[in-house]
Amino acid sequence: MANREQIERCAGLLSSRSTDDEKLAGLLLMPRVVDAKDRESLEYIFDSMDTKFIERLMRTGIKQIETQNNTEAAAATELPMLDIALSVINVFSSHSTIATKPKMQDRIPTLFKVATLVEQPDALAEAMQILCRLLATDTAVQTVLEKPDTLLRIVDSARSQVEPLETTRFLDMALNRCSCYIHENGSDSSCVKGWAELLTSTANAFASSVGMLKFELIPVLANALEPIDRADMDVVGIADASKDIASSIGSSCIWVLRQKSETTQYADQALVLYSHLVRLWPEHVFSGNRAVTASQSQNSQQNKDSELILRLACIEAQAAIDAMMICPPDSGVVDAENSAEAARLARGWKLPFCAEIIAGWL
Repeated sequence: MANREQIERCAGLLSSRSTDDEKLAGLLLMPRVVDAKDRESLEYIFDSMDTKFIERLMRTGIKQIETQNNTEAAAATELPMLDIALSVINVFSSHSTIATKPKMQDRIPTLFKVATLVEQPDALAEAMQILCRLLATDTAVQTVLEKPDTLLRIVDSARSQVEPLETTRFLDMALNRCSCYIHENGSDSSCVKGWAELLTSTANAFASSVGMLKFELIPVLANALEPIDRADMDVVGIADASKDIASSIGSSCIWVLRQKSETTQYADQALVLYSHLVRLWPEHVFSGNRAVTASQSQNSQQNKDSELILRLACIEAQAAIDAMMICPPDSGVVDAENSAEAARLARGWKLPFCAEIIAGWL
């Protein structure tokens, strides 16, 4: 733990009794006297500080961005006050006991606004890192679901400024947390509609994207659908969205599954994602199959796609059963040198997903 006298001095500078100049000095002093991993000292300082000062620093940065938004120099303009505020919040939010405090939660709307406006890659990456941590709280998730376009704007901006992996990780975390929240608190129709808007946009991006982005979105969408069940979707006003989501994701999964060997590493993920569609919206996924079987009508392509999925599910299910027969889960025969993936494959991890698809067809 840091020197107690230095901690007290820093906490005193950051208290509501201090002037703005003293508070700024306290923010600059804090990283010099307290280690970022010293949760106890940081929590003491946070409880003592006037967090509204950090709020004002962020709002000052927002005003600067909005003022310069239409000038060529906007993206290059330095925002030192905003950088200081984000740096300090980043340190505090790294500790869950501090991130869940009301004084931190009150900063969430402003943090989202910063992330939608800032054009400095480092500042945007830092804001996204903070929001990833705060999304562990219901307050942040509610903010996203009430205004889903905010998250979509952040992701859109990040694609041109931040490392693709970081952007995908942020979207993955946000969608999964929103889905978990919907499953636990699904009675709020406005939140479910916000969730549907997020999924629709992501599904459309999956359908229209090319290259690595398409493949990176497969596990993101699978993680978003996994916590949801059919009861969560029983909300008035999202029927059309459900159909669009199923259509966009389904057609893209089939495209991945039809590709040659260079995409086989993504085929398993696409099959898992498709199984979630069958579980949630079987009426949209396999609706064409029955019509075609009955009348051999115009939906022959949809029938071919459905048959492809069924055939692959049967093949993979049989392979999973064979693997389990060779190395049953309770046999205790596990080579310590085998990778975790090999051990999981030996236990037929694909079988439940394949069974879901087959049952949906039947």
